Amino acid sequence: MAIEMLFGASSGALHAVTGPDHVLSLGPMALGSGRSSWRLGARWGAGHALGTLLLCVPVLWLAQRAQLPLLASVGDRVAGVALLATAIVSLIQVRRHAAAAAVGASAQQSAIVVGFVHGLTGAASLLLVVPMLASGSLSSSLVFLIAFAAGSTATMALLTSVLARLGSRLDARVARRARYLACAASAGLGLFWLLAR
Repeated sequence: MAIEMLFGASSGALHAVTGPDHVLSLGPMALGSGRSSWRLGARWGAGHALGTLLLCVPVLWLAQRAQLPLLASVGDRVAGVALLATAIVSLIQVRRHAAAAAVGASAQQSAIVVGFVHGLTGAASLLLVVPMLASGSLSSSLVFLIAFAAGSTATMALLTSVLARLGSRLDARVARRARYLACAASAGLGLFWLLAR
């Protein structure tokens, strides 16, 4: 069980920092957040973990019948819509100067919902965990999934904390431009996933 736990936690951590949608959905909010930025990442990560668990647990029983290319296509489109929505909300916050010192309560609350959508539609995370789910016992697979969820959540909290620290060291004008750039990148990736796949 220790191997499954270690493999799951490290896979979750790697998945959290290598997904461009993860960084781009949290980047605009994290750059404008203060000391509580880790909470933003933890909430996003918890939502992502819950979505991933809800997506992957049924696959334990349907591993032979799951049509992964179809799931990936639909999931990417829904994640694209979530990225666009996140970019729009973040852009509104930047324009209102509401998040100059700290991320607003609405962004903190919406982080778990956006993370949930990303986790539930995350065909990439599904493809990452399916080999373990299909090859292990039910208990080993569940330990792996729980460790994957914990590893990705902790890493998202750390990532947002690092982004917030970097953002706090920037001049206010440069930080604002960085948030605009992050919003544009988020919207661009969202449009690409929505239209090109």
